[in-house]
Amino acid sequence: MDELNHALKETTPDTIIFTTFTTAGAHEAASRAREKFPKYTDHQFRYFRTLHSLAYRSIPQKKMMTYALYSELGKELGMNINSMRAISSKGSAAPPNNSDRLLQLNGHMRSRRWTAEEAAKYQEESTFSIKEIKDFDEAYRSFRKKHGVYDFTDQLEVFLDVLDDWEVRITHLFVDECQDLSTLQWDIVRKLQSKAQKTIIAGDDKQSIYGFSGGDPKQLIDLEGDRKVLKQSYRLPENLLAYAETIADRISDKQEYSVTPADKGGLIEYVGEITELADQLKEGTWFFLARNRKYLPYFEHQLNKLGLVYESDTGNGAFSPILIESVIAWTDMREGFTISSRVVKHIYKNYLKGKAVAHGFKKVVASLDDDTYLDGDTLQSEYGLVNFNPWYETFSIPKSIVAPLRKLEETGSLNTSTKIRVATIHSVKGKEADNVVLLPDMTTLTHRTYLKDPDSEHRVFYVGATRAKQQLFLHKPMTDYYYNL
Repeated sequence: MDELNHALKETTPDTIIFTTFTTAGAHEAASRAREKFPKYTDHQFRYFRTLHSLAYRSIPQKKMMTYALYSELGKELGMNINSMRAISSKGSAAPPNNSDRLLQLNGHMRSRRWTAEEAAKYQEESTFSIKEIKDFDEAYRSFRKKHGVYDFTDQLEVFLDVLDDWEVRITHLFVDECQDLSTLQWDIVRKLQSKAQKTIIAGDDKQSIYGFSGGDPKQLIDLEGDRKVLKQSYRLPENLLAYAETIADRISDKQEYSVTPADKGGLIEYVGEITELADQLKEGTWFFLARNRKYLPYFEHQLNKLGLVYESDTGNGAFSPILIESVIAWTDMREGFTISSRVVKHIYKNYLKGKAVAHGFKKVVASLDDDTYLDGDTLQSEYGLVNFNPWYETFSIPKSIVAPLRKLEETGSLNTSTKIRVATIHSVKGKEADNVVLLPDMTTLTHRTYLKDPDSEHRVFYVGATRAKQQLFLHKPMTDYYYNL
């Protein structure tokens, strides 16, 4: 942020591109900058976005692939495409079939800028021939062209092309969390860099854990330029940093550097069952982390036995993060503030039932871009919102959690209500807790991938271990397929 603040003293924010891996990260950077420089308007920070969002606003507009179109594509090609999995970044509960894997491989191939021959060679979860990969790519491109739509990779591919004629003045380019950028995104960064007067790129290749979606850490490892290593850890005490480095040492291809710990101490212990931690769970914040979503119910079962309130990536916790975010957003909206359409879409889909929304408007809201911000008047006049009462009178949620949620809201502790989170390692990247319980078990598919590409899993478990600020508990394996912690 020091470099960004310095840039904002030299120029206006509408000449600065600040891009990072997540929408939340981009919004946080813009929010901090606005606080520091209140003379600038929100519109002047319009280039503080993810690359996908930047691309979407800079290319000829088309609609996006939808559930219905993916289903239609499957019918045309005689394939059983799971449209829920195709359109969602998290996928669906159903296991991927062969058609899903071909679609996923197509996205991976385009993100990594592979030829069909390279895609066939490097595929991990399938055994498609070069001809099958080429035929699907051609048919899928033809389908999108016929319907005049984009998929998410199209946005980046088209943006890369239009950048040659892009006339936006760029004094500074900031690229944060770059270790998870795909090869295609790196190509975009290089074009933007050629237009910028100064470029600052930040990342840690040891934390690159999105290889399955095209992440290409080697681009960062081989990046040319003046390197500055931040040698101070602001989270990890001495013992936890030393342990995390034993995992990092297993990574064969990485930048070599070392950091100093935030403090002395730090506890590392092995545990066999969560019940062993019953007394300690009353203090501090906790992450219960698994490599695969499949193992989260184990944590949930153990915490249920102890009668503890927790949030979980599965949504089975008493207070899920998105429910709390929705309650806060709804209250903010009723007080006149704008809220993210990402939250609005979730509220419309999951909490507004019956006559709370006029017929047909849930589909309209579902098509909104996640970076749009809306106020209550707009939702009522343009997006069919009928019931504008307080959330506890409007949301269709279990009555058993309404009262405790209202109490937390009234005492101003809603944001800090959940001390325990059950999650996959991937979903807490960039976050931290006082205490972390790390489960080493893997699914058979993940274990097969681990044997072929161990560096990827070393990075995942390095990220898991480095979420802890005070204590790291290494859970004993429950299956025959696990990472050696």
